[in-house]
Amino acid sequence: MEKKEIIVDTPVEYSGFTVIPVVQVNTRCFSKKKRLSAFCAKKPLFVVIVTESGIKAFDMDGSLVEIDKLIDAVPGLGEII
Repeated sequence: MEKKEIIVDTPVEYSGFTVIPVVQVNTRCFSKKKRLSAFCAKKPLFVVIVTESGIKAFDMDGSLVEIDKLIDAVPGLGEII
């Protein structure tokens, strides 16, 4: 069984701004001859920065991402912002 899901990870607040990581969680489970094996990993996809002056989102290459599209694509991000 394999499951991939994009989620909002735990926000970090520091000195007047909030950093919100958006990650992909990969989960895999296998069973073979009475043995069970599992693997889980988090892969960072985006970082959302919230300040008093506005909201910006970046991908892991440092490119600016349109925040409205990201809010539509990631469940729960709109509620946290």
